[in-house]
Amino acid sequence: MTLGLKDLYYALCTEEDGVESYETPKKMSEAMTASLSVETASATLYADDTLSESVQEFSSGTLTLGIKDLTPEVLAELLGQEVDQNKVVWAGKDDEPPFVAVGFRARKTGGKYRYVWLLKCKFNLPSENYETKGESITFNTPEIEASITARKSDGRWKADFVGAETDTAATTWFTEVPEPAHAMESV
Repeated sequence: MTLGLKDLYYALCTEEDGVESYETPKKMSEAMTASLSVETASATLYADDTLSESVQEFSSGTLTLGIKDLTPEVLAELLGQEVDQNKVVWAGKDDEPPFVAVGFRARKTGGKYRYVWLLKCKFNLPSENYETKGESITFNTPEIEASITARKSDGRWKADFVGAETDTAATTWFTEVPEPAHAMESV
């Protein structure tokens, strides 16, 4: 169970010789909601009239973020758009959004947090809503969606950690995208 959502970051992902690496994480926006849906591929094999093998693995995912606001510069970086010397963002038909890692944390009971990095995401153009001011105040906040894929280098797509802010993994969670410390057996 989580009790909130905060600290939304992104880090540009580059790939060289089939190995992904990340730039220093940057604050994306103030987070309001994060919805993660995952698609899996599965197969079953029957032999001798019974289930002999069953395999299920990550196929892809979708991340939908509800955020307070995105600055034009952050949006341009997430969507591969151009920003000129006057800070005007230019969107074009040939824009190519880069892969990014997306990280955030959600408070849990007992003074702990759930820390998450989605390791390889590509954002889609968001819908935009504008509304005239009427008798009551209405906030129009953006929602942006990203497709999630696994890394080519190791097949990983997510880093997930539950712990206190003073735990080793938590102290560097938003200063660099985490990488496995060493190979561990599946839990």
